[in-house]
Order: sequence, then C-alpha cells, then structure tokens
Amino acid sequence: MSNFDDYDFDLDRDYDSQRGLDLDDELDMYDYDPDVRRRRPEGVRPAGSRPAGARRPAGSRPAASRSSQSRQGAARRPQGSRPQGSRSAGSRPSGSRSGNGRPSVTRPDGGRASSRAAADRRSSRPSNSRPAGRKKMSKAAQKKKKRRTIIIVEIVILLILALVFFLWSKFGKVNWDNINIDNIETNNLDAATEEVLSNYKTIALFGVDNRSNGKLDSGNSDAIILVSINNDTKDVKMLSVQRDTYLRVDDDLYRKCNYAYNHGGVEKALEMLNTNLDIKIDGYVAVDFYALATIVDCLDGLDLEITQKMIDTNNPETGQNALAGYIAEVENILNYYPKEEEGWKHSDCYFDSPGTYHLNGAQVVGFCRNRYAVNNDYGRAENQRMVIKMIVEKAKHASPSQLNDIADKVFPKIATSLSFSQCVGMATDVGKYNMAESSGFPFALKTKTVSKKTGSVVVPCTLTSNVVQLHKFLYDQDDYDPTDDMVDVISDHIKSETGLTESSAEITQATDGAN
Repeated sequence: MSNFDDYDFDLDRDYDSQRGLDLDDELDMYDYDPDVRRRRPEGVRPAGSRPAGARRPAGSRPAASRSSQSRQGAARRPQGSRPQGSRSAGSRPSGSRSGNGRPSVTRPDGGRASSRAAADRRSSRPSNSRPAGRKKMSKAAQKKKKRRTIIIVEIVILLILALVFFLWSKFGKVNWDNINIDNIETNNLDAATEEVLSNYKTIALFGVDNRSNGKLDSGNSDAIILVSINNDTKDVKMLSVQRDTYLRVDDDLYRKCNYAYNHGGVEKALEMLNTNLDIKIDGYVAVDFYALATIVDCLDGLDLEITQKMIDTNNPETGQNALAGYIAEVENILNYYPKEEEGWKHSDCYFDSPGTYHLNGAQVVGFCRNRYAVNNDYGRAENQRMVIKMIVEKAKHASPSQLNDIADKVFPKIATSLSFSQCVGMATDVGKYNMAESSGFPFALKTKTVSKKTGSVVVPCTLTSNVVQLHKFLYDQDDYDPTDDMVDVISDHIKSETGLTESSAEITQATDGAN
C-alpha cells in the first residue's frame, strides 16, 4: 500500500478548489467528450487509452488536455513526482472520489495549468457576458439610476418654474407699456446700418419731472439718456441728449427736445429721437424722483464728492444755496421725514466743508438735479451718468434682499416698453456689463435764443455732423452717411433758422472715461 502522505490529501483545499471550478474545467479534468463516445465503435479504444478499470498512473493525464508547459514539466520529472513544496490544492489519492461522486485526478502541476487555462477561457469571453444574477442586479441599478435622473430633472423644472414665477411676481409690478415699439416711426435706413444696429440694444432712459405724481406718461423729460449695449462684448455706452437741444419734435414743429415727451407722450419722444438721430430704439424705461431715490436707498446710498462750489453757489432765482434747495425740494416731495414739519432735514441739505459724503436717495436726486454749481446742463448730465454707473456697479454686488427690495419698491414706479423676457435677459446679464465711456449730445454746439417762445436753446453745429459722430460713438460706425430725406433736411432747417454752421460751435462736450 502506498504511503498516505504521498497523496497530499487535504479536504479543505480540495473543497475550495472544486468549488472554484466551472463546467469547462471539469470537462477538461475528466477528459469527457460525449460526441467522441457516441461516434466510437463498441470495443474500440482510442490510442493511448487504458483498459476499463485500469488505474491511471499517479500524476498522469491525457496529453490532449495538457498545456504545452505542463507537458514539458512532465517530461522532466519522474512519473508521479511533483516539485518540492508545491502541494496541489485539490489533489486526492488515486481512485478516491470527490464530494460530487466523480473521481478526482491528481495533476503533477498542482492544478496550475488548469487554472491558467480556465482563466484564459474566462478572459476570452465577451465583456458583456455576465452570470444571470449579475444581469438582474445591473438592470435594477439601471432602473434606480433612471429614477434618480427623472427626479433630478423634475426638481430642476420645479426650480425653473419657481424662479419664473418669482420674477413674474416682481416684474409684474412694473407699469408695462402696451405700445408696439415696432410701430414707432423710424427713418429709411440702409441695409448696412440696419445690420449694425441689430448687433446692439438701444434703450432710451427718461427722467420725468412730474414731481412724483405717479404718472409717467406725461411731463417734461429733464433727463434723456441713450444707452447702447453691445450684444457680443456687453460694453455699455451712455449718451446724454441735452434737454434743451433744438430739434424737430413733430411735423414742422421745432422746440427743445424735452418738449416731445410732454407734447405727445413717450411715443412722440421716441419718434423724435429716431428721426433726428437716425437710430432705431429697441425700448425705453421711464422713472421719476421716487424711483431713483428708492434705488439708491435700497443699495444703502452712494459716496459722492461735494465741492466748495456746491457749498457756495446760490440759486440766482431764490438766493439760497443751490444744492441745499434741490435736496430740500426732493425730500419735501417724497415726504422723506414725516415727523419733520416740511418733510426734510437741515443737516441733509447743508454741508460745512467740501469732501466725499455718504448720501441717501433724496440727496443723490438733488445732486443730479443741481446745475448751478456745475457746468450748467452739461455738468449736470455728466453727474447723472456718473450716478447711473455707480448704481449699476453696486447692483452687481447687491445682496438678494437688496435686489428684492428694489423689485418691491421701485418696479411699481417704473414704466417700460421692454418685454418680460427682455427684462429677465438683461437682469441675467447685468454681471457681465462693462460700463464703457459716455458723453453728451450734441458733441459740438452753441447756445442761442431763437425766439421768445423757445427761449435759450442748445443748437447742434450742425445736426448732420453731430449724427455722424453719434454713430461712431455708440455703434463704432466709421464714415456714417446720415439720411438725405430726414437728418439732412432737419439739419438744413436748423441752420437756416439759427444761422449756425459747424464753425459756429463754441462748446465741445468731452468723453467720460470708462469705469
């Protein structure tokens, strides 16, 4: 009888190795080929096979089922021998049976060749072939992932709807003007100019002097500012149209341009700007004292410089300090201090020394209205543009609560022709806006009294040459050619009525620097 230790018998290792074998491994181990058996004639054995009941020598296996490496190893070793210390994990004594009733076979390579062959077969299987249990888990995971994606999409949609509802609730407070901006008269512009203008948004800002009576459809527009927004670069340029500029405000009617708003409302004011300047306005926004003051207060005020001239200069009509008078008037109109007898405070209006002061909304409005301590209307318009730039910059960094306050308190005091989608788009882009240079129109001018009815007016010298410069400034158009049938006609009429030409200009408005 053979020595029991020679069989390297280990039940635990044998169980583990048998549990790791798949069907291909077992067929390979037992040299089982059903097709060959069915085709083999009865009583005929293949070459090299052993007789029935004969025991295979220990360590041997059919040559066809061995790898080339195992064959070479078997040739070098004595029959039934194995390398020193390399115990086969699944070997049993010859003739013993495994737990499944099949005879076990002891291999000289310790089962390594079979394991490598099995690993090769497994690696050669298609990557998408998985056991049935894993497929079910994959489908369940996919369903879970799909449900999670649907939930995320639903949440995003709800957030968008909530945002739209919120914005609508805020913008719904605005006085939406039902005028059709496309019906406002424009000049017959050539195709090249139409294409250039389409690359910009041109907005008209009107500051209406109606003493905050809540009506924005009438009153003199004491502040007229054209804003061009480059759709690509987001550069924002402002051009103040001097309120006393002598222009055609209606058919055969020439007056100060701010008269158009009071004469025919915002439609007539927009038409006046389009026809005199060869532009096509995309929309307008009109505000009064209250709106401007409230915006400033919602942004916690502005820091502005008070000069010695502002402290010293008096209103020639009242003899009072000019800046103090304007601030007191605004605080009185807005009833800024209800507990005060006249609604305003002395400390808000008078300044002991020049310097930079933190001003509230009413003080800022008074600052923007003052024209006696600055370079008349030109200096006042410059201050207005400066304040607008400061408001935009502060709005970029405003907190959500500040923006909410502006929406609740200011929007009801604003009138606009801009659509809801336009307002949302501009509000979304406000952080991208670059406040570029600004200036005043006319660029070259002279003041003159045309008649007792019109009084002292600002005369463009000439309108045609100033319109050329306007298109260069706002739209980067070189060598612009104004319309012959409108701008040139209006320019010739002003020239004949005032006798002023290009060489008559006495004032050239400077360009403000960009922020």
